[in-house]
Amino acid sequence: MDENTAISRARQLLKKAGITEAPVDVEALALSLGYQVSRQDLPPGEAGSTFERRGKKYILVNQNDGPSRQRFTILHEIAHDVLKLPSKHGETLPSNELERYKGRPSEEVLCDIFAAECLVPWQLIQPMAEEYEFTLESIAKLARIFQASWACVASRLAQASSEHLAFVVAEEGVVQYSITSRALRDARLWIQKDIALPRRSAAAQAIKADSNETFTAELEGSDWSSSESAQNFACYEQATYYSPAKQTISVLTFEAFVVRPASNERRQAHEDDGLLEELSGHLPWPKR
Repeated sequence: MDENTAISRARQLLKKAGITEAPVDVEALALSLGYQVSRQDLPPGEAGSTFERRGKKYILVNQNDGPSRQRFTILHEIAHDVLKLPSKHGETLPSNELERYKGRPSEEVLCDIFAAECLVPWQLIQPMAEEYEFTLESIAKLARIFQASWACVASRLAQASSEHLAFVVAEEGVVQYSITSRALRDARLWIQKDIALPRRSAAAQAIKADSNETFTAELEGSDWSSSESAQNFACYEQATYYSPAKQTISVLTFEAFVVRPASNERRQAHEDDGLLEELSGHLPWPKR
């Protein structure tokens, strides 16, 4: 099982269910697979679980979680069924595992990828990628439209865009996951996993301030990437920090440096630098 397979099966499910607009009706998707969704007051830190009783299948969701978290929980549990992946988190799904990457089994990450594809369908986000700028403000607006988390929307927006963009998740100051746009991959610029956040990055500022406010930074492309092509880019970053998970999300916009050829006059002047002036037959100092 790989990411492409998880995404493909999520799209098949959406197509079969006739999903054409946001927000996606996740409970209808659950019902189409024979699940009934029940919301209850679960212990703090428990997102939900799946169980069978008297021949019926149930997805239990913590009603104390926010709406977007509940929706993601439902789809994560559906993913285990559709992808036929065994649960690695036990009988209950911990809240602090969802949409996190550090130290998690690949099965759980693939279920998150499936859930993200269902929450923010490709056919809906792709046209929006041309309409909305890649900023935290735009992401917040789209998060309300799709009723999904910022991280979910940001990753999908980066994937759908034709610009040089990247979405980066770091935990405890170390990059855990990055999504780059096709244009950035074509430019052969990558952001490696397990590297420390750039010291001057907006994300590092947010961690230092221990604040969920928006921080910004203007850096060189090489601050974020060791790829040779990164030297040809400047990078603008917006970032915010979620203290309970020790997690930062950064949205990065890369802009290629434009090298303008010198004009003929400037080129000639440059070529003449350091040469003696042409002799004219006149002495250069004034007569007495």
